[in-house]
Amino acid sequence: MKKVIVTLVVIVSLMACKDAKKNQKNTVETKEVVKITQKEKTKIPEGVDFIASGDNPSWSLLIDFDNAMNFTSLDRPKKLTTPVPEPNIPQDTNALNYSAETEAGILQVTIFKKPCITNANEDFSYKVHIEAKEKDMGNYKTFEGCGKYIGDYRLNDIWALETIDGKAIDKTMKRPNLEFNLRNGQVFGFGGCNRINGTLVVEKDSLAIGALASTKMMCPNAELETQFLQIVNNMKFHYKYKNLILILTSAEHTLTFRKID
Repeated sequence: MKKVIVTLVVIVSLMACKDAKKNQKNTVETKEVVKITQKEKTKIPEGVDFIASGDNPSWSLLIDFDNAMNFTSLDRPKKLTTPVPEPNIPQDTNALNYSAETEAGILQVTIFKKPCITNANEDFSYKVHIEAKEKDMGNYKTFEGCGKYIGDYRLNDIWALETIDGKAIDKTMKRPNLEFNLRNGQVFGFGGCNRINGTLVVEKDSLAIGALASTKMMCPNAELETQFLQIVNNMKFHYKYKNLILILTSAEHTLTFRKID
């Protein structure tokens, strides 16, 4: 009888120890998940519109288009903060270039619309090239990496053309429309006769549509499509919303679109 009691005590003790370890493991895993979640929440500061990073050496870039470009790295320059200048659009390249100089140094950022894969096999839609130097550095230091826009996801929809420069579009006709895909950096649509597609770069309150490709259908009354494509092809616009209306404004034209349900 004594042996049976001892055996039962050992079994109960082992089970209790096993349960304790299991509970401890669950607690550790829960804490780790919370830790990771909190890290993700604090990873991108409020107001940042574009993020990029790279390795060899490790570096990061945060752009708030209403405020500043903030560059940090483990190599020199350790940190550079500059205003955000108006971008330059290089010829024959689907990219935007930002070049700024302060008393601390010079920061030149070029954002290319092309696929980019990090060393951790993460896919991004933009490749980033940076030339940076502090005032006392003789030469620029080059940094390469990947980036993405933290865009306004209200754009992620299909928008039908309502007006061109205040003139209403005849709604009995097949109206042009645009569909924006911020995740993949693409724009699709319909010109009034042909399907169209191209690249898309979105900033805080502006978007740039790259050179558009289209099908080659022949249609009657093609004047509207011709006019529409001339206005939106390879062009940068400021955008804003008013109710369910999207307003795109370039240096020469204003287009209004209505969201398609």
